[in-house]
Amino acid sequence: MIIMYIGAIALFVYLVYMVIFGYALKKGENAQSFDKKTVSVVVAARNEEDNIAALLTGLMNQSYPQELLEVIIVNDRSTDRTADIVKQFQSKWNKLRQINIEKTPKNYAPKKYALTQGINNAQAEIVILTDADCIVNKYWVESMVSMYLEDVDIVVGFSRTKIPKWEKAPLSRKFEFFDFLAMFIAAAGAINSGKVFSCSNQNLSYRKSAFLKVGGFEKIKALTSGDDVNLLQLFRKAGFKSRFCLIPHSFVYTKPVKGWASLINQRARWASNSKWQLLLNPEFFIYLVAIFLLNISLLIAIVINIPWLVGLFAGKLIGEYIFLSSHFSTFENDRRRLKFIVIWSAIQPFYILVVTLLGLFDIFAWKKN
Repeated sequence: MIIMYIGAIALFVYLVYMVIFGYALKKGENAQSFDKKTVSVVVAARNEEDNIAALLTGLMNQSYPQELLEVIIVNDRSTDRTADIVKQFQSKWNKLRQINIEKTPKNYAPKKYALTQGINNAQAEIVILTDADCIVNKYWVESMVSMYLEDVDIVVGFSRTKIPKWEKAPLSRKFEFFDFLAMFIAAAGAINSGKVFSCSNQNLSYRKSAFLKVGGFEKIKALTSGDDVNLLQLFRKAGFKSRFCLIPHSFVYTKPVKGWASLINQRARWASNSKWQLLLNPEFFIYLVAIFLLNISLLIAIVINIPWLVGLFAGKLIGEYIFLSSHFSTFENDRRRLKFIVIWSAIQPFYILVVTLLGLFDIFAWKKN
């Protein structure tokens, strides 16, 4: 029965954090700056011929003053037409630069190396990152830059998968969408409460000076993943201030996964960063452990104690519903999708067990193509 009591304690910790995050989000603080700063958008791209044109089209049509903006595409050893497509855009737009990488040094994660080259070559004060398969709003740069008050060094943005026809979407994509949403609402609450837990390179910005001051990726360069969340922890430890951008124009779309295998592989890669939080951010590690223990307790309760299962699951679901429903409309207009919370919460224990174990032992594949 000890595992059940562990589950109850884990549920309590989980609910406490949701209260903290929820209060911080409700309290809010979205003061904006109208100072125009120089901006370098940096994108690492590897074999993105199907996606890069859509991203570049969005970047070309930003509302931000062109004289203050540059875009750097780091072509990371692509073997498809990525470089050629970028060149086509360069012929029409003199704000676009391309850096080609032929080889990655040993003991340096490829994406971190690519981003390092892009950031080191950036000429602007503010660096904004996104992925090559993302779609950005016309006011994306303007919105992200407006978060930079004088004492702000990092701005974390919101990312979501694009599902035009929710009813016809497969279960894996609905789950991914809702999981993304829950993860980012929690991330926003954590940052607003001053805890600074997580972020994604799909929509992230920081001052170049802050990046250089922490030594860039040097301390974490050998880690396969974590070019976003682990770097965020280095910023936090160095005393730099982060904000979460809640301006809808700053939200970006990313492509949904092809199926469960792709989703689990991606999340296992993300989960591989969890073990490093014990050193980088112990409180974040405790939060992640509480979520893991809660969901493991639910799985064990299926076998040994149904009443405990019902109690733990009910507590988890009710807490998640109150937390997510209170802030759902901030990030998503269609509240009908909130109904999916029951299915998401029920699948979570199995999903978290798998991705955590795979991530713990680094059993995942990076981009192969």
